[in-house]
Amino acid sequence: MGDALERVGVLDRDGDAMPRRRWIVLDALRITLGRPPVWLVVWALEALLAIAPAAMFHAWMSRAIAHRYEPGSLVANLDTVFRLDQRRSMDLLDGSTGELGAVLAVLAMLIGCFCAGGWLQVFLERTHGHSLQRFFLGGARYFWRFFRVMLFAIAVLALVSWVVYGPAWDRLVLKWWMNVPHADVDKLETLSSESTVIWLRWIQHGLYALGFALVLTWGDFTRTRLALHDTSSAVWAGVCTWLTLVRHPLRTLGPMAGLFVVEAVFVVAAGILARNVEGRFASHPDLYGVGLLLVIGQIVLVWRVVLRGARYNAAIAVSREVVRPIARPDPWKESFGPPTGPRYPIGGDEYGMSL
Repeated sequence: MGDALERVGVLDRDGDAMPRRRWIVLDALRITLGRPPVWLVVWALEALLAIAPAAMFHAWMSRAIAHRYEPGSLVANLDTVFRLDQRRSMDLLDGSTGELGAVLAVLAMLIGCFCAGGWLQVFLERTHGHSLQRFFLGGARYFWRFFRVMLFAIAVLALVSWVVYGPAWDRLVLKWWMNVPHADVDKLETLSSESTVIWLRWIQHGLYALGFALVLTWGDFTRTRLALHDTSSAVWAGVCTWLTLVRHPLRTLGPMAGLFVVEAVFVVAAGILARNVEGRFASHPDLYGVGLLLVIGQIVLVWRVVLRGARYNAAIAVSREVVRPIARPDPWKESFGPPTGPRYPIGGDEYGMSL
């Protein structure tokens, strides 16, 4: 009976009464915002990734405009004359930036694996203080497990891309349903109306966005399951997580959808503000506009970091309700020794003690 009450959130693991968490989204945001050292460190790690491409662009721009253009003429935008003059060097810059961006994307995913372990370690331990110490310990502890989850998620995303943008879509939707010849699946010239083409593209992009979001949510719950059960099999945890999502779609996906709405509203509002600042900057370029755009961008980045942590907190709250705990033997049962020292089993054939 106690295990059942614990699973639904009536009792905590110590047997104390605990109210059922009905507002998971608000609780997750409140708890995550209460860990400023953690989300500031995560923000700093992600912001540092932007230094390399920014320095590369600044060095290229300094060489491109040196003693060639009127001072201040290119502050608001790069005009057609500048783009025509620098077309070759801009192509080289785009290529170099793309290669660097690929490396930074891999680093960002590795940092994400580390930070996921840190967030889960901070939220799962109930001790107060030393949040950063627990964050780095958790990041190191779960890194390789979450790295395997990342590889699994990449494989699932590749499958989603193959289904939505690959041969599966061409054969099932375009060829068999819409009667489009195989040679024209990219052009779609045989369809009767242009609106049909637009709707097909919107449905295709919407299905991919939905699949992408489901894979990301599945990854969050898989990492949470690994941390809750302290297991190491990413494949088994991933399969069990898919079954949990199918059995409890509203309870698992609802909080994540709520956090997504919060993030989308904030990002859209920040985008509107940034566009207004850019409009003013185009007519009156100054350092104030540049600084304001930088501040807006960093505030959005900080908020997204906070919401990333809130997703793990919400995943923990939901998983404690819908995921059954696994049976583990108690390593301290039938042993003798001080609480902070070594423990010795009572009885047995090796190193046993009798009382």
